[in-house]
Amino acid sequence: MSLSLGIAGGGVIGRLCALKASARDWKVTLFERGDEAGNASCSSVAAGMLAPWCELDAAEKIIADLGAISLGEWPTILDNFGIETFFQQQGSLVVAHIGDRDEMPRFARNIRARGGEKFFFEIGGEELAALEPSLDKSFQNGLYFPCEGQIDPRGFMASSPQAMRAQKIDVRLGCNVENIAPHEIRAQGENFRFDCVLDCRGYGAASDMPGLRAVRGEIIHLHAPDVRLNRPIRLLHPRWPLYVVPRPDQRYVVGATSIEAEDSSPISVRSALELLSAAFALHPGFAEARVIETLTGLRPAFPDNLPRIHHGAGLLRINGLYRHGYLLAPALAELACRLIETGKSDAVYASIFETAEAAKGIAA
Repeated sequence: MSLSLGIAGGGVIGRLCALKASARDWKVTLFERGDEAGNASCSSVAAGMLAPWCELDAAEKIIADLGAISLGEWPTILDNFGIETFFQQQGSLVVAHIGDRDEMPRFARNIRARGGEKFFFEIGGEELAALEPSLDKSFQNGLYFPCEGQIDPRGFMASSPQAMRAQKIDVRLGCNVENIAPHEIRAQGENFRFDCVLDCRGYGAASDMPGLRAVRGEIIHLHAPDVRLNRPIRLLHPRWPLYVVPRPDQRYVVGATSIEAEDSSPISVRSALELLSAAFALHPGFAEARVIETLTGLRPAFPDNLPRIHHGAGLLRINGLYRHGYLLAPALAELACRLIETGKSDAVYASIFETAEAAKGIAA
């Protein structure tokens, strides 16, 4: 089946939907108000942790299930579409300060209670040192999730426009979407007609999606030549999870706060101190690191922090990915394309669909 698809929003979910639709030989047009790098999107303000089982500490099992599917898909997506960005799957570590040591058993209990017991194991000081030799020696135990991974969101956003054009996708950057209706997108004063419209605007769609809210996230990019960490490390904290994510060339991303505020102003002093203190606590070499940039973004979320796929005739909306954009986007993009293709949603993930179509069974 060949059809025309108009996509509003060029964050990670919009770009992956465009690529997956083009692989089905659909005629795809993508409208994005920002630039190629996606600087107007919260998809550029992300650490790129692909940690489905770590997320079970606070998230529902559906997040881990969809995240595990996405983790398996990412290498194929990058290879098939020639997207050049850093990706690795060497696991992730969870550690805690001595003063926060009670957080570790609580975290492990939550993971086990939500079905993640097979995906991590507890390790002691020697095993921790073997995995991360330069980690501060005050950490004498941790949790190791060997199957988890990471991706560089900035690299994905920078490389994906070329990949989309190679797939003959009509990419319209700097194009403000004024209105969305079934089969129609109005942008820059002009109406465009499609067999189906896909709304991936994130928080920009708040007026069309009741209950959608903004959650402020802040991250810091560092260059730390004296630090050698091999994989993402999550530092347990009583208020929110803090993590340090390595990039090539001794660059690191430190994040991430989750603040209930519709505020995209620069990072606060409190957040910067907490994030940088967390990095320094993991490795003393961060004391001489250089701050490359600080970023803030508004993540779209519904009250239960679960994503939604809303389907009607000629119009499909995907939203509410919260902190899990890169973790969920490949799986949700595939579900969306199957729904457009067959008219049937996936009964296994019925809780994220907002129509009665969820009861009709899984698409072949």
